[in-house]
Amino acid sequence: MKKINLPVQIARLLFFSLIGLLIFFIFYGIKELIIPISIAFLLSLFLNPFVYFFESLGIPRLLSVILTLIGLVIFIYIAIYLILPFLIEQVNKLYEVSKFIISKLPEVIEKLKEQYGNFLPENNDFIQLDFKWIMDMVLKPIRSIHIFKLIPNILTFLIITPILLFIFMLQGDEIYQYLMSLVPNRFFEMTLMITYNVRYGIVSYLRGLAIQIFILAIIMIPGLIIVGIPYGPALGAFAAFINIVPYIGPLLGVLPILLVSLISDISLTPFALLVFGLAQIIDNVFTQPVILARSVNVHPVIAILALITFQKWLGMIGMVIAIPLAGIIIMTIQTMYRSLKAFDII
Repeated sequence: MKKINLPVQIARLLFFSLIGLLIFFIFYGIKELIIPISIAFLLSLFLNPFVYFFESLGIPRLLSVILTLIGLVIFIYIAIYLILPFLIEQVNKLYEVSKFIISKLPEVIEKLKEQYGNFLPENNDFIQLDFKWIMDMVLKPIRSIHIFKLIPNILTFLIITPILLFIFMLQGDEIYQYLMSLVPNRFFEMTLMITYNVRYGIVSYLRGLAIQIFILAIIMIPGLIIVGIPYGPALGAFAAFINIVPYIGPLLGVLPILLVSLISDISLTPFALLVFGLAQIIDNVFTQPVILARSVNVHPVIAILALITFQKWLGMIGMVIAIPLAGIIIMTIQTMYRSLKAFDII
């Protein structure tokens, strides 16, 4: 009978217990910090091309990262102190007049009936209900945010996210190379292809979304201001941003523009729709097929299923990330299948 060495067993148990405890703390911390980790990771992928550009000029990596972060801080400062307050003021004013807009809808419908015949329904009560729901869904959450409840999370994100972002930008390539060195040779090529395609897809999609929002904003915000639509900057910015939601985004964007133009001055409605239509034409003819199509290639049926699924899980955010995530999952499955098939594993 083999003799049990009790001290050795105790030492072994203690060793594995400590490892298990360490793993538990790591996963618990990741769970609590999943949002700042995700933000820092995505920002690092988006900002890395700027770091590589500075490095190509002969600037050391550390200084390249610092210069890129300084540029990011300047951009955030401009957005927060120059643009955001003005947009928030516009949104607050729009929300305050929403009841007036609702009360004026029946009168507007009657005027439209007089001008364009009986193409509109006799009973327009449903319009009041639908419009109120839309206004509450879009504007009320912004006004009802409890700042004091969010302060602890905001402070945590403001402290942790920049630290993680700096680490990912400075040592991201080293971390990636170390993790790749742990992959067995048999699966190295497959893992390399998957990680490359995932990183390329994420960066391309984020860059495409930024370009899409920028193009729509520079068309709709000045356009709505020129044609004289009240609250044009807020309506244009909202329409440009909400357009990133697949399929229903353009509809959600045009409804507030249409309703505000109808209430303020019916004669402005065709011009407002012309501005929105021009932005959508450019988006559908140029932005989506030329820029976004390179990063995401998902069958429409799978896209719809992904939208429904992720919307139930994560709400509006889920709808935004559904299609790129579905594309990444499909690409990963295809790459793994080809590689595993080549090695006769499946």
